[in-house]
Amino acid sequence: MSKRDYYDVLGVQKNSTEKEIKKAYKRLAMKYHPDKNQGDAHAADKFKEIKEAYEILTDADKRGQYDDYGHAAFQNGGGGGFGGGQGYGGFEDIFGGGFGGGGRGRGGFGGGFDDMFSQQRQPRPQKGQDRQFNLTVEFAEAINGCEQVIELPVNGVSKKINVKVPAGIEDGEKIRFAGKGESGAYGGPAGDLLIQINIRQHTHLKREGNDLICPVTTNFATAALGGEVEIQTLESRFKLKVPAGTQNGRKFRMKEKGVKSRKGATGDLMVVITVATPTNLTEEQKELLIKFKELS
Repeated sequence: MSKRDYYDVLGVQKNSTEKEIKKAYKRLAMKYHPDKNQGDAHAADKFKEIKEAYEILTDADKRGQYDDYGHAAFQNGGGGGFGGGQGYGGFEDIFGGGFGGGGRGRGGFGGGFDDMFSQQRQPRPQKGQDRQFNLTVEFAEAINGCEQVIELPVNGVSKKINVKVPAGIEDGEKIRFAGKGESGAYGGPAGDLLIQINIRQHTHLKREGNDLICPVTTNFATAALGGEVEIQTLESRFKLKVPAGTQNGRKFRMKEKGVKSRKGATGDLMVVITVATPTNLTEEQKELLIKFKELS
């Protein structure tokens, strides 16, 4: 019976690399090894065939001869051939030096079954886990920016981290420190350290986007007759003129007096008027309001 083409036996192309040939052999050897197919004569013959093909195609000299002359290169003493009396041995005998560093099939199969699969069994490098911590800053610190040194436990070790909080940062934003998290596994890179910024509420100021909201309370007379109200922001105090007849909830916009974002955009200052209803009036005040009501 004529022998099958060695490349067909292993299911590879004629221009396949040695690595591809070894991979194909490993797959077929695992499938047809007699230790896994005891009593199956077909599997034993199949295994001998793929082993023979492997020994020829992973030896540079023999492969060259085979490519030039085919099976005839190893007949009539031409190259030694596979030989019929070598047997196939156990798993440890079969998977050896062909995957190690010795000659390509000339010196037998040194090494063990585990050596052959050592590369495949090595776990892939894994990035370490990210660690997240919260840092609470004052309202003004978030608007103007600040710098804080905090001490955190990372990989079981206490580390001091200098956190630069950029001006204009928003509540819930995170500052990332690459490679400062948990150590990676199997040579993988370390994870990142994430610092989530939580902003403490201000006594009266609020932030909406890049706008700064400043509520101001004034009395009924000032709202009705007009006058001035005092405004206190983060950095300054000034007086705002309100016209006569100012209604409760009226907003006064002051351009570009708000928050400067991290991207450089500046919002507005919004002054919101609240008109306070008088309580605990004196008799004289009551009489005046009654006259005002009658006149109205």
